[in-house]
Amino acid sequence: MNELVEYLVGVVESSYEDLAHLVPCGSFLGLFDERPVKRIRKTALQANANGLGWQNALFEFDTSEATFRAILQLTQEALAQGAKAADVLRIVVDAVRNIHDGSAVLDIGFRVLYEIYQQRLQYHSVNRYRTDAADAQENNTGAETFGEEYLLLAQLFELHRPRTWVATVRLMSMVTKSAIRIMYGSTTASDAGGGTHAASLSEISGRNLLPENVCRECIRQVWRLLLDSAATEPVQASVLGAARRTRWQIRFEATMELFDSMVGRAEQCLGRPLVSYYMISRELDPGAAVAESGMLTGEMQCIVDLCFGRKRRLGRILLPPDGSWPLISHASRAHTVKHVYDQPGYALVRDSLTLEETQRGASANRVVADLLYQRAPIDEVFAAMRNHRIMQRKAIAAVASESYVPNSANGVNMIGAGIVGGTGVAAGGSSASDSGEAERREASMLLLDAMARRTEQIVRFIQSQCDFDTLLDERKLNSNSDATMIVPRNFSYWEYMNEVADQLYYFVLTDTISYQDIHDKFFSMVFPADSDIHPGSETRKDNSYIWLLLQLLHIEKVAAGPVQQDLAGDEDMLDQLVQMYNERQIVSRDAFYLRDLSLQATMSHQQGNIRDNHGVKFRHPRIAVAMPFAPVLYQLQNEFGQQFKEENYTLLEGRDTCTVMKTATVSQIRQYVVPNALYTYLVPAREKVQRLQSEATTYLQGGNIGYRLLDYINVGGKHRLLQLIYKMMLAHEQGPQFQFDGRQPSARSGITCVSPHVVDTVYMLLYNAPYSNELMMKEVLEKLRRSDKAMAQGNARFSPANLRWLYTVYQLMNCRLLRFFKYYAHASHLVHHLRHSLINVTHWQLYRSLECFALCLVNLQHDVGFLQALMNPAYHGVPLTPHPSTLGAIRYSKPKDAWFECGMLSRNAAVVIARIETMRGLGDVPGLALDDCLDSLSPQPQLWAPAVLRYLPRAVRAYYARRAPQACPRAAPAAIRQLVDARSEHAALLQQTGDAQTEAALTAFYAAREHQALFLCVVWMLCEQQKPLEMAVVRRVLLRFPPAHMSAHTSALVDFIVANENERGLTGPSASTKQLLNDFMFRLQLVHHEHVVFALTRGEHDLRTDQMRLGLTRYVLLESQQFSERLDEWHRLDFQGRYWADFTHWQKQQAYMARFPEYFEFEAAVEGPLEPPPALSLPVYYENAMVRLLPILEFALGRMIEAEDRELLRDVLDRMGILYRLHQVPLTTLMNTLFIYFNAPTLHEATVVRSLNRALLDMSQQNFSREFEQFMSGDINDCSHIGAPYVGRIMERIARAISRHLTTADKQNLPEIHYREIPNPILLVLTECVVELLTWWCLHCAPSSDTRLYNPATGKPLPKTEAEFRAEEQQRRKRAAEWPLAKLWLKLTMDPAQRPEPGLYTGAAYIHSTGVLANVLPDELLAFPIIEHLSHIVLQEPILKTISGPKRYFSFVEFARTSRLHADDSGASTQFAATSVFNSFEQNRLHNMANPANTYLTLLHSVLHYGGIATFNTLSDTIHELASGGELCSDIQLLYLCATVGPILYRLVDHNSLYVQILGDLLSILVQICPRISHLDSAFSTDAIEQIMDFICFVKDQFDPGRAAWRRLAPHIAALPTLLKYQLQCVVDQ
Repeated sequence: MNELVEYLVGVVESSYEDLAHLVPCGSFLGLFDERPVKRIRKTALQANANGLGWQNALFEFDTSEATFRAILQLTQEALAQGAKAADVLRIVVDAVRNIHDGSAVLDIGFRVLYEIYQQRLQYHSVNRYRTDAADAQENNTGAETFGEEYLLLAQLFELHRPRTWVATVRLMSMVTKSAIRIMYGSTTASDAGGGTHAASLSEISGRNLLPENVCRECIRQVWRLLLDSAATEPVQASVLGAARRTRWQIRFEATMELFDSMVGRAEQCLGRPLVSYYMISRELDPGAAVAESGMLTGEMQCIVDLCFGRKRRLGRILLPPDGSWPLISHASRAHTVKHVYDQPGYALVRDSLTLEETQRGASANRVVADLLYQRAPIDEVFAAMRNHRIMQRKAIAAVASESYVPNSANGVNMIGAGIVGGTGVAAGGSSASDSGEAERREASMLLLDAMARRTEQIVRFIQSQCDFDTLLDERKLNSNSDATMIVPRNFSYWEYMNEVADQLYYFVLTDTISYQDIHDKFFSMVFPADSDIHPGSETRKDNSYIWLLLQLLHIEKVAAGPVQQDLAGDEDMLDQLVQMYNERQIVSRDAFYLRDLSLQATMSHQQGNIRDNHGVKFRHPRIAVAMPFAPVLYQLQNEFGQQFKEENYTLLEGRDTCTVMKTATVSQIRQYVVPNALYTYLVPAREKVQRLQSEATTYLQGGNIGYRLLDYINVGGKHRLLQLIYKMMLAHEQGPQFQFDGRQPSARSGITCVSPHVVDTVYMLLYNAPYSNELMMKEVLEKLRRSDKAMAQGNARFSPANLRWLYTVYQLMNCRLLRFFKYYAHASHLVHHLRHSLINVTHWQLYRSLECFALCLVNLQHDVGFLQALMNPAYHGVPLTPHPSTLGAIRYSKPKDAWFECGMLSRNAAVVIARIETMRGLGDVPGLALDDCLDSLSPQPQLWAPAVLRYLPRAVRAYYARRAPQACPRAAPAAIRQLVDARSEHAALLQQTGDAQTEAALTAFYAAREHQALFLCVVWMLCEQQKPLEMAVVRRVLLRFPPAHMSAHTSALVDFIVANENERGLTGPSASTKQLLNDFMFRLQLVHHEHVVFALTRGEHDLRTDQMRLGLTRYVLLESQQFSERLDEWHRLDFQGRYWADFTHWQKQQAYMARFPEYFEFEAAVEGPLEPPPALSLPVYYENAMVRLLPILEFALGRMIEAEDRELLRDVLDRMGILYRLHQVPLTTLMNTLFIYFNAPTLHEATVVRSLNRALLDMSQQNFSREFEQFMSGDINDCSHIGAPYVGRIMERIARAISRHLTTADKQNLPEIHYREIPNPILLVLTECVVELLTWWCLHCAPSSDTRLYNPATGKPLPKTEAEFRAEEQQRRKRAAEWPLAKLWLKLTMDPAQRPEPGLYTGAAYIHSTGVLANVLPDELLAFPIIEHLSHIVLQEPILKTISGPKRYFSFVEFARTSRLHADDSGASTQFAATSVFNSFEQNRLHNMANPANTYLTLLHSVLHYGGIATFNTLSDTIHELASGGELCSDIQLLYLCATVGPILYRLVDHNSLYVQILGDLLSILVQICPRISHLDSAFSTDAIEQIMDFICFVKDQFDPGRAAWRRLAPHIAALPTLLKYQLQCVVDQ
């Protein structure tokens, strides 16, 4: 190696000696004339016995041939001595690079390089597939490839060496052609003979002789060097050519020859490409910044424009016609947050689209506006912004890595010395956008813009609903007004303003947005910056803007900061407020003093900061129009103060609208006056102690505040009131704190609990101001998590005050805040806050509340986030920060211990997981194992009956099939009798027969876990034998059982009862059994009613064939006398569904508890003093047996549907429907039930589905269609009336919702949106529409459903195996395909002319409304029919059945030699390139170019965007049918199919088998249609085929399925025409 280096140094030095006398010598490259050259050197190479050697002597450099042979021989010897080939070649290349560009010695270097590379080619062609390690070691080549060696030649390209450049291009061209000859074995397109490359197609080994990525790297480097020289050498004449040909032109033309050889267009390698046109177009495109800068020469600009156009055509295939899919909080799947437009893989083609097309894609502004409109949790808003920012950075980085940065821009050559590696932007320090401060600024601007737009939209909506033009001299008062307070007749629109005020308050309070920015934004909206008084600005004035700013003045740092500074200075802000004031509103027909006195209230609130109050009217003359109404404020303030002093709390109760608005107006005038007064009303300063349920639960009696008053007081007042309640009542381990006689707050003896009205106030404040009170809720959750963590120690001891706090908070969350938690950003992880408590709590009353809350909390789960939470043991709580984001990356890990020891909780969780899998799917959450989630639920395996498995998803069924336990051994009656007789300890259970020693033995026996399940069975048998029991002993034994096991023990008891009855030969439960079970539940209270219901319907037994369990179920729910009395009392008390509006709810709760007291420690039948004494009595505010029954009833509802007993189901629903008034999420429960059981024959009957809807729905709180209300009232019993007008109204309703349209409800007296079950207006509309449509589906299936009901008399076989379940699924899918409503919906979506009002339903929103709806319905009903309609579109649409025009393959040499001004070469079908099929949907609609193919493509991608893996499977099946049918005849049809797959590639790549199946079908179709295209030869392709090939290259480039996948696809590639086959092969064999 050293000898080679020294010799080459001598050669390089000789090229610089005596240049004036140099004469070019001969060259096989044809560069110079043949003349000898003589040079004298001090060192010489001489031959000796050992070969060549160096000696100190003079050397005459006589002939080029000798030097050529010497270098070649030294090179070969270096390789033979073990040097790496790449190192040796790099030395030779560096030497040639340093030879003088005008020297004849340069010819020697290139001849050497050519010969060396020929030898290396021969070596690699022989050893390319040899994998023997010994051979690799012998040849010292190891992992070296020819591609690495080939890239070394690119170092020879230098802008200041034109001879070297041309020589290098020709050398590389010759080497490239030699490689092609070896690889393909032929140099003519007609010869199908294959070389080593062709022979390796089936292997796809990735050991290609000259891979495409190497050629791409070479192209990139050469092209970017040409770009660098384009602007610097425009006029320098070349010494090798005429004056008119510049050096740059010579280099350019030579480079085109190299490019042609690589794409297979050179004469010697025609049709044998090394790189695809798609890849070369990527490398030749320098990016939009350079392409549009004007720095390129005409030739380069034409090529760049061609590449750009090619990318644009591909972009229209890869991206949907319209991507303006709204992000729907808690309805969109996880993947919809990562929009296709944001994916790095699509960034390059997206960059080539027009502005109109890209505007239909993702936008951070649109996402934030969507989430704020939908009242999404603030953590979700910040997480969405952060996610969008991350994806955007990745996309920008992808574009930047492919974009050319001129040397002149940064002074650094972007083509580094390490040319083997990829090029890209040089790494530098962290950019400013990566800093936290920059992110906060970005978030602030996004939120400010979204809030401003939303505010303006609401103000305009209010103006459209009000009459501000009619001015009244004499006020005509309505029922809402009096002499001092004017309120319009209808002001329901103000809930929108309350919502915006709460959001703005939070953002300013947490410094996310500054007050100054909001103030300036509002003023600029009224007075745009283009003029001081913009024409028409009077119509934009609205006092609502001032009202919103007034809410922010109650933030102390705002009032004491920018506002105070302004009022102490130039008063610019005050002047702007005066200018924004609309004096006409306060004297108009729809005047609203709460809003229209905002300016006067602002002046009053800030009067301490205003300098010279008497002179303010001279400084701001326009204020004179507002001041005449200022006395109203003082009058209201005086009235409020006077009533409070007189202890007249009419204004604080808020029972009518007028008093509410008076108090709300006063709250705006003075800081904290109203919230402090409200707190004093709730917690008075005088001691008036009341009792809750016992002497140990007392509270200080105070007032009761109406919900409307809390809605309308200013946001700062709400925030202040909740802070007072939390700090004084709910934040202390010492219990509630009171302040009497001016002393410091402290706990008060004799007062242990919080007032129920205070607890009511807490949940109402959380609902009407969720943003501003967010941090308080997080703090409460964090305290619960810490308490749970303490429980994990197993020996936690909590103080009485702490236990009361825990019980109070659990009740509040379970009975009032479930709606809040359902749409909480961290709802899925809240199960972590209960985990250890559910196992280790020993306080029986507290456990009952915990168990109920756990059931409800799990039932709320609706997304895969719950499964992620189960697999995230590293969870550390909700982040306590005002700038939240996601919880961070989750590392899935199966927990060591099971989540639940309670069998009831674990089975309920399993059902919920199955529901999530059915409704949402897990396909878009890679790495999440469903089996691990189900394994983690319980330490015991679960057994499910075939009736239950029938409605579970396949994956869950498969899990239980693999892990199905044997039937669990049950306590047989004979075994229990034998146990009682054999164990003398049981005598302690009988009166007058036991003693302390016997009782101790009994206690010791049942201390063992395996014996505890038998105890209740023993007690039951003793009761059956009518033996008198010592209930105190029974109690003491039961108290030693873990509370978490009582549901399992109750299930064992129920199984024993059933076995006992069956042993007697009974077909139904006997009267004595019923009576004894009634005593156990209500008189003795040894078991809980809800546990018995669960035990009967837990899913382990097939109720279709178990009449005994059905009979017991009917008894405990309908026939039990004690339960019937409780239910009748519930009906009599008439608990209201709108509990927040019921002032008497607490009195009803007290009355019910007084009549039916509850015992939590089995003391109901114990006489005398209790031993051990009962535990601490905890305060009951909302819970009772009926409330705890609700979640179990929801679980049992599914089992009763599966039992196919319509009579029982109908009777239970009709009788117990009133209980659902207190259900927190009845509408969602109804939708889930209809979704899961939409194919259950039990529901396919009008009376049953009507009973189900009536039980769960409060029609006064929902806004259903008139057709549905008629069905609910019994006026209609079928769906024959459902037609185009109905479908049109549903489409319009959903489209308006997702377009963020503000509308007035059709129905009057609906609850305020924040008190409704679903505060998200879009999700609410979707849920109501799904309930309606699934109801119509049940009615549609009704005629044929009776034949599918199981009848025990006929004894027909029941489906039990997986094959039978799948056969049922196929039948279900066939029935769904025939649903007329789905066909009608698709027809109206595709053809607006068919709609009842064609002009009304326009725009992409109506397309996306169908996409959204299709994926919240069962897939079989709408999504699958829409996807399967693809076959009809492809086969029937005439525009797709034509073959695109011919297009000549592009030749770079031909382009360089002929006209460089014509960007489009030779007959390209420009008409097809601009076809409307792949255009933007909105562009087609606006230009009257709409067509069914484009409309369907838009609809399909909307369905796929919101859909899961099931929709992809259906798409794959549809494409496979088209590929198998052989009916496709057009390349445009195949291109259309590529367009259906393009936008989902980034999701398909995670599902390899499905991905490969689709790609294989597309290639199979390509094989079918190629013989039908007559002009497909070595010179011509078609426009569509060109885009199809680009599409496949893009797949390999950005979403590579892997080498194994390409091996599976190799037979399809091999069947293609030769030219297309080689084009694909050079791409896939990397």
